Amino acid sequence: MSPIIARTAAQAGLRMASRSRPFSLMTSLRQLGRSMEHGTPFERLPVTQKPAAADWGRLARRAGGQAIIFFPAMAVMLGWPYAARVVVGDKV
Repeated sequence: MSPIIARTAAQAGLRMASRSRPFSLMTSLRQLGRSMEHGTPFERLPVTQKPAAADWGRLARRAGGQAIIFFPAMAVMLGWPYAARVVVGDKV
């Protein structure tokens, strides 16, 4: 190894060693406990805030649009063996 690369590697090792902190079991356990906390507080909504009304028309249009794709696609995926039997017959 060249002296320049060796010196650079040694300096990088010293920099990394000075950055590391001593290991603390209590700190690790505290961080583990805090990571399991729920992200949002459990509290009631304020009285001044009204709940949003349901938009049933939009939900029905969305479900209808999905049904237009879903049911024909499932018929093709589940029905192709029957269609193949009808086309080919008993030759297979």
